[in-house]
Amino acid sequence: MIIGLDKNKIHKRLKIRLSIYFVVSILVLAVSVFHIFRDRASWILSSIGMVAGLIVGIVFSRMQKISWDEKASQVIGVFDAVGIFFLLVYMAVEIMRNKIVAYFVSGPSLIAVSFAVLSGIMYGRVLGIRGKIKEVFREQGLLNE
Repeated sequence: MIIGLDKNKIHKRLKIRLSIYFVVSILVLAVSVFHIFRDRASWILSSIGMVAGLIVGIVFSRMQKISWDEKASQVIGVFDAVGIFFLLVYMAVEIMRNKIVAYFVSGPSLIAVSFAVLSGIMYGRVLGIRGKIKEVFREQGLLNE
């Protein structure tokens, strides 16, 4: 998940948050795959939903400002004003996710695609935050590449 990055230079809460997003994305993906097989749902639509979710998740990873804390010598994540705006929009998207997906998909694929979108969003947030952590590491000269 944060391969190639010095985990000791990442604040504990940020590591926990990333781990939770990652685990939830895997669990929700498993639920989606289960529904694909059980309901004979479209794996193509579910894949498209996953990709769309990834894009949304990467965009919404902006909710957190990732920066270097000189005192702790660690990368930290905090919410700024723009981040709070993105958080509110993200919450609205999550609440309306099933209705949004229902505009594009119906029948047995609805549940599988909805879970695929959620999985993509969660993993997209992991990728987005990880990318921002890498930027901070690069700025601090700590990147192991």
